[in-house]
This record gives sequence, C-alpha cells and structure tokens, in this order.
Amino acid sequence: MKADRSPMSEADKAQFVLGVYFRTQAAIERFMGVDGLPQWTEHVASINAEAARRRVPDAAGQARDLLTGLESMLEVYGSDTSRTETPDRTRLTVRRCGIYDYRERAQQQGVQLTLKRPCEFCVDLHHRTANHLGVTVEHELGERSCEWVAHVPPGDQEGPAS
Repeated sequence: MKADRSPMSEADKAQFVLGVYFRTQAAIERFMGVDGLPQWTEHVASINAEAARRRVPDAAGQARDLLTGLESMLEVYGSDTSRTETPDRTRLTVRRCGIYDYRERAQQQGVQLTLKRPCEFCVDLHHRTANHLGVTVEHELGERSCEWVAHVPPGDQEGPAS
C-alpha cells in the first residue's frame, strides 16, 4: 500500500508546525516541572533578547519589537488583538487569547499540560525578555485576555515608521 503523498496546503503546514511547537513546549514544561520552568524561561528570554538586539539595533525599536513578537505569536493562535503606538509607549490589547482555545483542543487530544494557564509562561517570558533589553513593561491579566504596555525610551520621538 502506497502512502498518500499529496502536498499539504499552506494552512495544513501552518497547523502542523504550530502543533509541533505547542507539543514541544508542553513537553518541556512537563519535563522541567513548575519549579524548574523559570530556568528554562530565563534561557529562552536571553535568546529572544539577543535576537531582538541583532534585528533591531536601537533601544526604542527593541521596546516596540518586544510586543510585536508577542502579537505575532498570538495571531498564529487566532487571538483577537489590537495595537496602539505613541512615541513613548506601545500597547497590545488581547481581547481573546487563542492560546487558551488551542490548549483546550490539544488537551482533548491527549497533550498533557503542566501549567494551569498559558499566562504563567507567557508573562514570565516577556518580563524576563524585557529585563534583558532594559525595557519597562507592564501587563494586566483578564479572563482569557490581557493588556501589555512597553515603555519606549527617549531617543526615537518619531515613533514607528508609517
């Protein structure tokens, strides 16, 4: 019997990669355990900060980039977000976090989850990354929602490019 070798659609490829990423993260969380997870989070935050420094050389751009990365990740999961920018801050409002929905579907398919909420990893990761970059960041959690503000340091009064 021959295997079906029909090409995957772009949507199927995206879901496949998302599934691999999500299951890998869930396995890391389970392996590290709640007590060991901060060590992993610190490691990932240092990598993220170094990547931001290489991608965006100025501090103001790095402050904005911090929430751009979070926004991009949330979009992959189908979250409902909006973004506002002023010269001194960038705000990301998450009206509905799609990671919750994805987690519930994954759990129904047998993925073992360690953390009660995805926020436990996400908040720690983004605060640690901000700390590595010297960015002041604030967040407020809701029920399957959140709001983030990254303060943009002086020096780039033009704000984001139009």
